[in-house]
Amino acid sequence: MRNILSVGCVWLLFALLQASCSKSASNKSSGAGAGSDSSKTGADTSKYMVDTYSGAVVTGSIDEPEELCVDSKGFLYVAETIHSVVLKIDPIAHLAGPFTGYFNQPGCLDDLQASGDPSLTFPSNLWIDPNDVIYIGDYGCGTAKQCTTTGISQKIEYNDPNLLSPDVNGGCIDDEQNIFLYDTYGGLYEIKPSDHVIFQVAPGTQFGIISSMTMDADQKNIFISAGHKIFEVSSDGAISTIAGSDTAGNKDGSGSSAQFGGAMIICTDPSNNIYVADINNNTIRRVSPNGLVTTIAGDGNFGYKDTTGIHAEFAAPSGIAFTTSGNNNILYVSDTHNNVIRRITFAKQK
Repeated sequence: MRNILSVGCVWLLFALLQASCSKSASNKSSGAGAGSDSSKTGADTSKYMVDTYSGAVVTGSIDEPEELCVDSKGFLYVAETIHSVVLKIDPIAHLAGPFTGYFNQPGCLDDLQASGDPSLTFPSNLWIDPNDVIYIGDYGCGTAKQCTTTGISQKIEYNDPNLLSPDVNGGCIDDEQNIFLYDTYGGLYEIKPSDHVIFQVAPGTQFGIISSMTMDADQKNIFISAGHKIFEVSSDGAISTIAGSDTAGNKDGSGSSAQFGGAMIICTDPSNNIYVADINNNTIRRVSPNGLVTTIAGDGNFGYKDTTGIHAEFAAPSGIAFTTSGNNNILYVSDTHNNVIRRITFAKQK
């Protein structure tokens, strides 16, 4: 077992940010883009209503939340990476409770009885398929696990005749039951259902340091955030850059003219818009299917403010998940250094 303090991908990428931040938003600092050319696209962001969904800044049941996913019944799953657990938040009272893993007792066991025994060490990337099977990347154990919504979890097994031995940090599955795993530094891997042999789809040099992975609405194409860019890996294996450049910044725009702050956590909606928790910029961004990047929430300052759109403030948002409720779209955001889950509500497009 690796030492959990040897940090996974996200912690390494914004270690400098952590050094300057406390868990209280009262110590305000600027994001990577503060004072720079934010170049907003002119979109009306007042329709994005930001409020606090669960947790409390000073005390509460949530402590430094990170990546998120939401199931078909509206339950939200939250990785508390530093505590080796995943929490579950109910959609009625918005209260958080234990789901899988054992608080501050890391381990790498399967949990076939949903007992909560030490079964996670550094849970990070969360992704859920249409059948409510949750994929948990466990960087501390170098594995990914499949987990039911009742808490039964099991390591994803594969045959490794080529001795690839990836240090897995996240997983997902496509519509043909091919399983994809990513290694933060080692790239993208695939496991075919026919023989369960793992092979490398693309090396880490193709992407840079990977911080997140998700799939499109049809479970055919993969989206990867790495370095300062967002990539698409199509079902035929072709890799393209959707948005972002080689330079860190905070700039809206199309394709390579846009800039991100570094580590990014991503999710998609049914129209294949990509939503980005831009950690170092303290903002939430939207990337349209044609690569247009727009900041929809957050003013770039490290803070805590519930209001509309780009007037709101976050403190290192490190998780994001999309769902719908009635006539509204919902984005849940892990506001890591505020110890809360924020909610962004906006009307569905007609």
